[in-house]
Amino acid sequence: MPTIYDVAKRAGVSTYTVSSVINQSAYVSPELTKRVLKAVRDLDYTPNALARGLQTRKTRTVAMLIPDIGSPFYARVVQGAESRLRQADYSLMLGNTYNQPEEEIRYLTVFRSQQVDGVMMFLAAGNETEPARMVKAKKPVVFVGRSPRTFAGDTVTADNVKGTRLAIDHLLAAGHERVAIITGQASLSTSADRVEGWRKSLRKRKLPAPASLIGEGDWTAESGYSVTKRLLEQSPRPTAIFAANFLMMTGVLRALKEWGLRCPEDVQVASSDDSEWLDVFSPPISTVVQPSYAMGEHAADLLLKRIQQPSRKFETIVLTPEFHVRS
Repeated sequence: MPTIYDVAKRAGVSTYTVSSVINQSAYVSPELTKRVLKAVRDLDYTPNALARGLQTRKTRTVAMLIPDIGSPFYARVVQGAESRLRQADYSLMLGNTYNQPEEEIRYLTVFRSQQVDGVMMFLAAGNETEPARMVKAKKPVVFVGRSPRTFAGDTVTADNVKGTRLAIDHLLAAGHERVAIITGQASLSTSADRVEGWRKSLRKRKLPAPASLIGEGDWTAESGYSVTKRLLEQSPRPTAIFAANFLMMTGVLRALKEWGLRCPEDVQVASSDDSEWLDVFSPPISTVVQPSYAMGEHAADLLLKRIQQPSRKFETIVLTPEFHVRS
């Protein structure tokens, strides 16, 4: 690959002049600027971002860890973050952890080696030691969607207690008294918040909230399917199920179909994480609408603040979800 020295030689100028033109860091006459830019085009020269980062200690690149880009929710969060970063002239690197702590650690190691300026992350279920170490070392980190449970840090989440209550209240208003909930891993803050919202709605109606109606999945369609089968084996079985994300909801519908049960006539289903795909679903599924795009925007804003002001106080932003009723 051509270097800045090759460009300087071809243009007949110093490397300082080339750097000044490329970075617009000092005045260069129009004639010399024209020669440098022509040499850059002729040689197809691209500045070495890593080398520049070593000098400035800034790469203008940040990273984001999400569980699965295949989920419409996470895709929208990424879009929101990327829109803000683009405005600030930052680039975004992306990694999928599939909720595996070992993948989280592997990616964080990769991001450090790439000298990213900061990280936004959905915590994987399990040990929080490595994220806690990064915060303690004053690395710019923002936790998205899921709050750390063993330490404090910059966080952007949605009010999952309220979102779940909106869904459960909707099912209770339809006449259901045995409403099951399928969450992600119990160690995650989002799972605990949703179980809390489920319990509050049931107890407000003076209905029991037995642990047997709580199913723990891992955010995948397969886990939604297997947990639903276990719930349906109960007697009496639940007449309504709330699934904590889009993918697990599809697993719920698959299990109902295998059991020969109709939705919503036999078992009514509600979900979290809305998608335009659901407008053409049969049966229609009412959903908690998570402010996913805004969550990504706020996460990027918080990270940029942390990069610029490493010693600022931690900030927590809690966004309000809505409920989309489909007939």
